[in-house]
Amino acid sequence: METAVFDIIAKAAENQRKGVAFVMATVVVGLEKTPGRSGFKLISYPDKTMEGTVGGGKLERLVLDKCEEIHQTKKNDFMEFELTETSEGIGTVCGGKAKVFFEYFEPTRKVYIFGAGHLCRSLVPILNSIGLYCIVIDNREEFTSKERIPLAKEIFTFDYLEYVKKFKPTENDSVVIFTHGHIHDFDIIDELCKQNVEAKYIGMIGSKIKVAQALEKVRNSNYKGNLIDRIFAPIGLNIGKTTTQEIAIAIAAEMLAVYNGVKDIKSMRITGGK
Repeated sequence: METAVFDIIAKAAENQRKGVAFVMATVVVGLEKTPGRSGFKLISYPDKTMEGTVGGGKLERLVLDKCEEIHQTKKNDFMEFELTETSEGIGTVCGGKAKVFFEYFEPTRKVYIFGAGHLCRSLVPILNSIGLYCIVIDNREEFTSKERIPLAKEIFTFDYLEYVKKFKPTENDSVVIFTHGHIHDFDIIDELCKQNVEAKYIGMIGSKIKVAQALEKVRNSNYKGNLIDRIFAPIGLNIGKTTTQEIAIAIAAEMLAVYNGVKDIKSMRITGGK
């Protein structure tokens, strides 16, 4: 059973890397007459599928019912289950009490950052400090070392357009674009709109004139969906400052405002090239 427990722990870590929401139920105290022993774990997903076990039978059904509740409340909980000698369906072992801890893991919010320059180096520590999972992509190998951006969770040396064609951001994720010299910014935005990706927040740096020209060019492609109208460009809140660190703060603040559903955001953006 130790191997199975380690497998569940590894699966939980994998889920977090992938941004998957789940509830982990752990038997903290399992008395002799309960099917679940201390340390038994299971993972419950929003679609009611599961992995692992807390011992099966009636206890497991009760635990899974509680997991469904946790998926709704999104709050951790601790609960004691009492199984009587007449409890239905617990197999050959009956009776006793089990104490189970329920831990909710929200979907990981990933931020895909295209461009590993100075602004990226200022932005990643801020995003990391508020629990966001930063993935940095740059096509220059000398810019994608872990030493340059130690707080990035993942760093890739990759052709920008090829990466965009393959990655699949979720509705919990963000995309930030500021490639060196803005050389690849339009190509990335164009491909994102072509795919009509589900990202929660997409931001691109640039002057209002250049941004308007780029977005108008994308609009003329008549791609399906309304992604172009959800792009934040120029990126960041209007805080009246222009140092690299201040711009990074403005970007992080705008991203959080979008995540938190703030209305009337004081943004620098123009809409859809208009």
